[in-house]
Amino acid sequence: VDKASDEYRRRRERNNIAVRKSREKAKMRSKETEEKVKVLMRENERLQKRIELLTEELGVLRSLFSNVGVVPEHLHREINKHLDAFQQQHQGL
Repeated sequence: VDKASDEYRRRRERNNIAVRKSREKAKMRSKETEEKVKVLMRENERLQKRIELLTEELGVLRSLFSNVGVVPEHLHREINKHLDAFQQQHQGL
């Protein structure tokens, strides 16, 4: 291959343009992925805090109802079942 030829220079220039374009696209994809990760991490933190608050609220309500004898034992089991299902469903998020 004659590196001084016009054909070689044209091919190299086209290749260089293609390489720059490809690298730029890769950078853009990487930045988009980083942004998505940041958004999802913030959303996950928000949901975890919400779960904690709701779990605390459930504990308080359960305690209040138990102290006044309003909630029968079978209702406690049902609440626990739903709470466990909720927590399992949201652990994968």
